[in-house]
Amino acid sequence: MLSSPPSPIRVPLTISTVANALVKLRRSTSKAESIDSTSGEPQTHPLLRGEDTTSKRKVPLVQSDLFFCRDAVDVPKLLRGSRASLLERAENIGANVLVDESWECSIRVPRDRRHGSFKVQVRYNASASRSTLPDPQRPVALDRVQNVSGLMTIVDREELSL
Repeated sequence: MLSSPPSPIRVPLTISTVANALVKLRRSTSKAESIDSTSGEPQTHPLLRGEDTTSKRKVPLVQSDLFFCRDAVDVPKLLRGSRASLLERAENIGANVLVDESWECSIRVPRDRRHGSFKVQVRYNASASRSTLPDPQRPVALDRVQNVSGLMTIVDREELSL
């Protein structure tokens, strides 16, 4: 004798059951792809590495930014923006160069690349110092960036407080 398949569980359709189902569905699909890159250990530009090229006094600084970009992500441009903000803060306290620099970048890729925006978090660490030499005006370890190719449009930038 053949048995019939078990009957499906019936749940009454109410606003709360539909909302719960949508929340569960969103949570399961919200694990968006991310692209992470980092400069590695703190480093100083070769121009500023020599002995007595910078003062002994160094003030650690951190700049954390959240960028929303459309179509692509050009990480060196975003790093330059964060580093420029950090150098401006260093100049406000009497320094003129950044040393012992490092950065981290995390790109959240939208599910639909054509209509979504990339959420990019950049954290730039450096120490402010004084030197008779000019600041290189360039982030360290640009060879370690991971980009999303295309023409980037920055839609928004938020400075995150630490």
